Amino acid sequence: MKKTLIPLLLLLLIGLSASAGCMMADSGYQSAPVMTESVVAYDRNMAADSAVAYPNQKVIKDGWLRLQARDTRVASEEITAIAARYHGRIQSLSLTSGGMSDGREQFSAHIVLRVPSDSFDAVMQEIESVGTLTQREVKSRDVTAEYTDLHAEKRALENQVNRLTEILDKAETVEEILKVQTAIDSAQLNLDRVTGRLKLLESQIDEAAITVSIREGEPLGIDSGFSITSIVNTGIAAFLFMIGIIIVAVFALLPLVVIGGVAWYIVKKRRG
Repeated sequence: MKKTLIPLLLLLLIGLSASAGCMMADSGYQSAPVMTESVVAYDRNMAADSAVAYPNQKVIKDGWLRLQARDTRVASEEITAIAARYHGRIQSLSLTSGGMSDGREQFSAHIVLRVPSDSFDAVMQEIESVGTLTQREVKSRDVTAEYTDLHAEKRALENQVNRLTEILDKAETVEEILKVQTAIDSAQLNLDRVTGRLKLLESQIDEAAITVSIREGEPLGIDSGFSITSIVNTGIAAFLFMIGIIIVAVFALLPLVVIGGVAWYIVKKRRG
C-alpha cells in the first residue's frame, strides 16, 4: 500500500507543478497584449493632444501694392490710419523727394505695415482705394510642418536639459561635472535657437506683412483732376518758359548787336 501511494503522490506533485507552470505561462503571455494596448492608447492620446494644440493650418501671408496718388503724403497718412483701425502697425515709412513739378514738390513713399492675418484681405482692399492701383501681388506660404517640428524639437530639448541638470546634481568628480555642463550648454544653445526661430515664425503667422509703394502723378480717366486751375497753372508755366527763352536769346545776341552797331557807326563816319 505504501509502495503504491508513494508513486501516486509523486505523480500528483508532478501534475500540480505542470499545471502551475502552464498557468504562469498563460499569465505571462496575456500581460504582453495589455502593455501593448496601453502604449497604443498613450500614442493616440499624444496624437489627440497635438491635434487639439494645432488644429489650424499655419500660413504666412505677404502682400505688395504699387499705387499712384495725387499727394503721397496724404496717401501715407490714410494708410497709417487704415493700419491703426485694424489694430496693425507701421513697421517702416520713408518719403523721398522727387523734385519740383508743376510748381510744387513731388514725393514718393515706401511703407511696410503689419496687420493681423485675419484682416489681411480687408486691409489690402482698403489700401487699394487710396490711389490708383498699378500692381498687386500676394504670396502665401504654408509653414504648418515647420511649426509642428519646431514645437516637437523644443519639447525634446527642454526634456534633455532637465535630464542633464538632474545628472549634474548627482555628479561627484570634476571631470563628470565638466562633461555634463558642456552637454547642458550645448543643449541650451540649441533650445535658445529653436525658441527664437519659433517666436519669429509665430510673429509672421500672426501678423501679415504688406509693402506699399506710392508715387505721385495724375491718373488717366474721368477722375484725372481736370480743372481750370490746372489749365491756368500750365499756361503760366509755359509763359514763364517762353520769357526765359527770350531773355536767354537777348543776352546771347547782345554782344553781336553791340559789335555790329559799332562797326556800322565807323563805316558811316568814314564815308561821311
